[in-house]
Amino acid sequence: MRKGLLLTILLSSILLLGSTASPTVRASPDAPLSVYQNEYINATVEVDGQDFRCGSWNVTGFIIVKDASSEPVYDLWLPIKPEGRVSLSSSPAYATVTKEDPPSWVSGTHPSAYGSASDYEWWHITELHPGDSVVFDYRITSLTGCPPLTINETYSPQKIVDGQSSTVSVSLTITNGFTTANGYAYDADVQIKVRKILPADNTAGDGWKDQTGNPAFSNAGTPDTGYGSSSLSTDNKELYWTGDGNWPGTYITLTAGSSMTLENFQVTGTPNLGEVGGTTQKVEMGRVYVYFKTDKPVTDTRVGYVYAMGKASLEVKKEQDTANPTTWHETLVVYDTSGVFDYEVVNTTVWATQGNTPDSALIDTPVNSRHTDQQGDPPLSTIGPGEGSTSYTYGPFDFTYNLVPKIWALFKARIQRDETHGWMNYTNTTVFEQGGLTNYTVVEKIWVVKGYLVKARKEVRPGTTSGEFCIGITLENLGEWMTPYVEFYDLVPTNFVPNPVSKEGNMKFYPLSMLAQDADPDSPPDYSLKTAPTGYSGGYVWKSYPLPEQRGFVEWFPDTSTVKTVTVKTGNGDRTWTVQVVDSDTIKVNGTAEYDEGDEFSAGSTTFLVVLVQDTVGSGGGYVVVSAKGHYDNLDMDVYNPVFVHYCVSGSGDYNLTDIFVVGVDPRNTLDVNSVLMPFAAMSMGATSFEIWFVIAAVAAIAAGVYAEIRGRRRGPETSPLARP
Repeated sequence: MRKGLLLTILLSSILLLGSTASPTVRASPDAPLSVYQNEYINATVEVDGQDFRCGSWNVTGFIIVKDASSEPVYDLWLPIKPEGRVSLSSSPAYATVTKEDPPSWVSGTHPSAYGSASDYEWWHITELHPGDSVVFDYRITSLTGCPPLTINETYSPQKIVDGQSSTVSVSLTITNGFTTANGYAYDADVQIKVRKILPADNTAGDGWKDQTGNPAFSNAGTPDTGYGSSSLSTDNKELYWTGDGNWPGTYITLTAGSSMTLENFQVTGTPNLGEVGGTTQKVEMGRVYVYFKTDKPVTDTRVGYVYAMGKASLEVKKEQDTANPTTWHETLVVYDTSGVFDYEVVNTTVWATQGNTPDSALIDTPVNSRHTDQQGDPPLSTIGPGEGSTSYTYGPFDFTYNLVPKIWALFKARIQRDETHGWMNYTNTTVFEQGGLTNYTVVEKIWVVKGYLVKARKEVRPGTTSGEFCIGITLENLGEWMTPYVEFYDLVPTNFVPNPVSKEGNMKFYPLSMLAQDADPDSPPDYSLKTAPTGYSGGYVWKSYPLPEQRGFVEWFPDTSTVKTVTVKTGNGDRTWTVQVVDSDTIKVNGTAEYDEGDEFSAGSTTFLVVLVQDTVGSGGGYVVVSAKGHYDNLDMDVYNPVFVHYCVSGSGDYNLTDIFVVGVDPRNTLDVNSVLMPFAAMSMGATSFEIWFVIAAVAAIAAGVYAEIRGRRRGPETSPLARP
């Protein structure tokens, strides 16, 4: 059933309710004899903006047989094709309900469209009075793979800092997996509503600072076109995504195989890790309750073709021929005496015997019998209050007998599958309660980092010649505290070499004063360690001095006419600037102030240094690096945030560009690794990866004494970080 599902969600099981739970019965209109199949998914999904995996989940199912008419029904045979064990949950005291093989006339007339009668287990209900029900239940636990409705979220940023007010933009995507492509035997639309609730204010131990409106929604986001509207509650603690944007509102229709996204709704709040132990960890950022319903089952449990009978009468006629006294006529007439149900007549038999019992010696004539069969033959006749006739006549048949014969007759009929004058089965898989019988909850958690948060960002851009690529790696501290020393790493894949080789691709580290250990402090290239990991041409390690909490920016400018908006962090909070490159040496900030490469300027009690204006900015694009200055008391030196590395490599032979996209940042002390490609049209996005074995190799190399001949570099505040261009 669920084969082929590829999506992943982290799920944890919820305990199922017992058989005393009251299943919801709903159909419109109800058939006089209605069979309902309701299934309830029980799952809790945990997302953190990055990962989601499928775990175990479970389903509670109910099959309810209800006589919704004004007349009783009898001899009801209910076929169930089970996944898991089906049990009788409740039935009226007057009815006997047993699981047993059906009589041959039932199995022999089972419609072929429903498969073989032997595919089902059969339950026999002796009688059912108007308004009464028989309920069966089944429980399927520890399901693996993914539920057919999958939910994922992405955050920006993916991590926030303890004690600092942050705004997180969240995008929520729901995918309808009720498709034949995912192993189901059908495609089904799903009706969906979403309600997201944030942690309550001043809740002890929730990891959020105790103050009013913390956290709170600051934006309701934008749904995909055609997928409803979103709104916030008056206290900004709840978000609603429904067909009309209200709560409870109307449902949104999501077709089979489709996805819908609520983009960039925002949560603003100040975390307090002191409530939860004080260390870096995930903190709950609210819960999403998904209310949905569809008319298809999740499991493979199915209800087949139902057999039942209501009020009817049978008439058998024996007539002597007036012209020939030894000739007799036998006839069977079936009457539908119900005022509700139509009947399908599937078997009629009439015969004559010499004795007083139906199994006594037959008179020398064949038994006249007619029946439909399981090969898809239509019923012999359909009669009833909704048909043109309420009776069916079988005969007359003639035979010769010198005495007075005994005439016998029987018939078999079933209530027609018809929503107005018969039975109908309804499937209504539902999950649209908050807790209770059903539960589909997404628990959102976000990493809260205590102190600093380091990010390494790698960009790869085409160089000036075919097969040449230039690499820019930005290392920055996004946190509120200064970092410790930071190491970051990069790999050169097979069939690539630095260009030029002798200078490691003209590798430069900006500002150079932040390179704590330099393999060759007298000249470029700038790196701390070079390694030769298996499967790669080479690898680099850079060891940086601590990065301060103040932060500047690194941006790529395609030309001198482009104006970009950047956010920097000063001692007095964040500031937003507009920046434009004037020429290969000068930038303009906020439309007026111009600064040359090497200049310092102040903003919000913080000093900023124009570290780099790349010479190529006017002829194909280049980087601008502006770093914020802080002070590292242990060494009484100026330190900067961010730092930047730039070098170029060339590919030869059968090279793979995607192998370039590996970058690492101090895995012992930081939590973030990114790899980004800024492509031309002919290139495609590369995949993020991190080679932990490379870190191990680097540490092992250091332990082996590779640094023995490396001279440490220490530059105090009096040394220009641009002493060497």
